Amino acid sequence: MTLSRAAAITVGAMAVVAACAAGGGGRATPTGGAPARASGRTKWDERIIRVALATAAPGAAVSAKGEWRLFADGGSTLLARAQQGVVYSIERSGSRLRAVRGGGSGIGSAWREGPFVISASDEGTPVVLDGRSYRGELWIMPVDSGLRVINRVFVEDYLRSVVPAEIGARSPAEHAAVEAQAVAARSYVYTRLGDLADVKGYDVVASVADQVYRGVASEKVVSDLAVSATRGMVLHYQGRAVSAPYSATCGGSTAEAGEVWRANGEPHLRRVSDRIPGTDRFYCEDAPRFRWTRTMDAQALDRVMETYLRRYARSGTGAVGTLRDIHVEGTTPSGRAAAVVVETDAGTFRLRGNDVRYVLRSPNGEILNSTYFTLVARTEGGRVRSLTMSGGGYGHGVGMCQWGAIGRARAGHDFRAILSAYYPGTTLAQAR
Repeated sequence: MTLSRAAAITVGAMAVVAACAAGGGGRATPTGGAPARASGRTKWDERIIRVALATAAPGAAVSAKGEWRLFADGGSTLLARAQQGVVYSIERSGSRLRAVRGGGSGIGSAWREGPFVISASDEGTPVVLDGRSYRGELWIMPVDSGLRVINRVFVEDYLRSVVPAEIGARSPAEHAAVEAQAVAARSYVYTRLGDLADVKGYDVVASVADQVYRGVASEKVVSDLAVSATRGMVLHYQGRAVSAPYSATCGGSTAEAGEVWRANGEPHLRRVSDRIPGTDRFYCEDAPRFRWTRTMDAQALDRVMETYLRRYARSGTGAVGTLRDIHVEGTTPSGRAAAVVVETDAGTFRLRGNDVRYVLRSPNGEILNSTYFTLVARTEGGRVRSLTMSGGGYGHGVGMCQWGAIGRARAGHDFRAILSAYYPGTTLAQAR
């Protein structure tokens, strides 16, 4: 995505404001002030994360759950004060924006410089984007392909949505797993604050590309308590904060980073067995996809190969042709497929590690559950007629196994023991 020059200027301005707010320890307001620290708040409560809710939206409908204000020119010009229930539509024309109230005319029928800022009058009142409520503020700016919408929110409030969205609604008896999830999610955040700020203008996106974030609607009592109980805690390895990836189910063993991604291994992301000591059972065996089977017929295979194979095998262009054979080439230390070799009329293609998940998709486009599988191809007449994959786990398998954490919590492990198991050699420290 390429920003127009004017849009790039507004993104840069926003990044500067956000950086100042994060470094200064106060809540940034559209008017530029930083009020005194609220009662009970600490320095890590006031770190701000910028979450991209949309990167190229055609429009945006904004409001709030109480009194709110709409600003233009990056927060320096007050356009309107509104009550709960009043909705404005934000429209774009080139590098400028305007706000239209309900079905009426634009405010003063004037196009203004962005970003537009939507801020509730009361800090605790959520703002609303397209019917979904979020804590913090909304920043809306024009880009070449539409509107970029950023939610600027305190990290601890962001986690109140992320933790239950990622690990699900858990019972109070599973609180240790939820606390471990809170620390892992917070550690991920603190290694990304300010990431490419001058280019993107945000730190993370609100999807599985980073962490799932759904705003106020996903908040739960158990996860709120977990975020509060671990407030400010992140994982450190040899004195520095480290990222803490996680996936739904490891299937019996987590993977080292190098088994899955094109990246150097991290010493705290080592292979960890999820077997319950002294048994043939696993902490994550209650997961819905602890074991699974997927079968694809010739028609489905032809479709996914034509659509995705060259994209991930990085081998030329043109039609893939008839699928002649497909087999696993080697396994990683954790038992995952190291590579999958695909032979077609057009040649031989080699898919490495996690890339195979993005090729062998289901008919609805869902990627393959994991790389922890074996496969059997049925051939007839010189072509593959069906493919059956039998495997375990769901996700990349690196770092914490979420269902394993739940199993460990049920077994009486506390969150510190869970984190120590999945991130060997790490310690807990307060975020800086």
